[in-house]
Amino acid sequence: MKLRSAKSRTADLFAVEYGSAVRRPDASPASPPVAPLAPVSIAPPAPHPLIRSPRRQLWYAAVFPEMAQLEPSASAAVLQKLCLHAQAFTSFVSIEPPNALLLEIRGSVKLFGSLQRLHADIDACWRQLALPVRSATAPSTLAALWLARAGDPQQIEDVEMLPGHLAKVPIACTAWDGERQQTLRAMGVTSLSELMRLPRAGLARRLNPAVVQELDIALARQPAPRRAFVPRERFRERCDFETEIEHVAYLEKALEPLIERCAQFLLKRQAGVQALQLRLKHREAPATRVRLGLAGITSDQRRLTDVLRQKLTGLELKAPVRGMELISGSLQGLSAGSLDAFAGLTRAGSRDSAPQLVERLRARLGEEAVYGVCLIAEHRPEAAWRRVHELRLSGAPRVAEAMIDQGMPRPVWLLTEPLPLTKPELLQGPERIESGWWDGKGVARDYYVARPQGEGQDGPSQLQGIRLWVFQERQSKRWYVHGIFA
Repeated sequence: MKLRSAKSRTADLFAVEYGSAVRRPDASPASPPVAPLAPVSIAPPAPHPLIRSPRRQLWYAAVFPEMAQLEPSASAAVLQKLCLHAQAFTSFVSIEPPNALLLEIRGSVKLFGSLQRLHADIDACWRQLALPVRSATAPSTLAALWLARAGDPQQIEDVEMLPGHLAKVPIACTAWDGERQQTLRAMGVTSLSELMRLPRAGLARRLNPAVVQELDIALARQPAPRRAFVPRERFRERCDFETEIEHVAYLEKALEPLIERCAQFLLKRQAGVQALQLRLKHREAPATRVRLGLAGITSDQRRLTDVLRQKLTGLELKAPVRGMELISGSLQGLSAGSLDAFAGLTRAGSRDSAPQLVERLRARLGEEAVYGVCLIAEHRPEAAWRRVHELRLSGAPRVAEAMIDQGMPRPVWLLTEPLPLTKPELLQGPERIESGWWDGKGVARDYYVARPQGEGQDGPSQLQGIRLWVFQERQSKRWYVHGIFA
């Protein structure tokens, strides 16, 4: 009686797992036929109805070896720029960190004529950018990616051909962690063909169930949804002048076509912007950058023109201008609002609105001179608010209501730093505030409403009616003024 080798037993087990018949090498042709083992069908899990079947997908993988040496942030920035080039061939592009892209090209094959032509055109795009690349095409994401890493430029469309082509791929091309690859090498497994011969249950128990799952994804037996790259859309257009411009008045006239096209760009996308940047190019001097902030999200051409005109009014040109470039901030969706049929008969239809007034003030006084106030859930008065760039006029009544806490009034005018004073005449209080011990800026104060010493019939006229918001420190017993009631 011959003892069967471990390799033979593994082959038979592989036949049971993957539903194929394996003929042992020691079986002679004259031997009587042996009934084959009944194949076991392992059906992959049913895909989600919103996920397309992997058999209908075709993935092109591009691996850029030189990018593996870059920092993660730099590599991510380069891959995002490459996605913009890849979207010329397909609308679905996915980033595979740290140095690869995946393109779903099933719908583009008919458009370009054939898979071979489409594959060659994408490769030519990377050559024009002087980027060394390894590429491959397969019906699954991981199969295309592993083949590309292995340097095997296959163009596979049939799912049934995947096992044969993946069998030659080294384990290192899977990019699994070092511990997992070291365990496989200790088992004598160096390629995917040797890995796929192992029992699935034992492989999942010895390594990780994710290994078996990735094998099923590579063989297109299980779907693997991926996140598509969505570019951050902006308006950006430049204009070069035939002659240099030396006066701001001519710049305003030359800027009108750019603003008009920017407004049309926003209108088509039902979006608005809250920031603009104007770059003025000179012959020798560095470019002049003019940054503009808007009080709210808008796509109105008149508002954009008004803000730019106000900003250019106070601009001094350091050199003649040869060209200009208008760049918008990130696009944001416009909120729906009702239209007033009688707007022309009321003040609501007037030319100047509150946002426009804020934008004009910022253009004349600077971005930091006009700001809004946002309340923060904090007991310490100096930490209970912060400045915000966006003004929300509808939130003003809430700010006024927040100034009163259980009958104890709070002033709107708060000093930047509390000022010391002698003990005033107390009118109302106290309100004890003890907070901030967790961040090293703890306070223990008793707040009062008071009036300064000397106010009365014989006191100075400038002190008549003044009310102060004062506090006494509980430890030092010193008095400070923190706010003034208007």
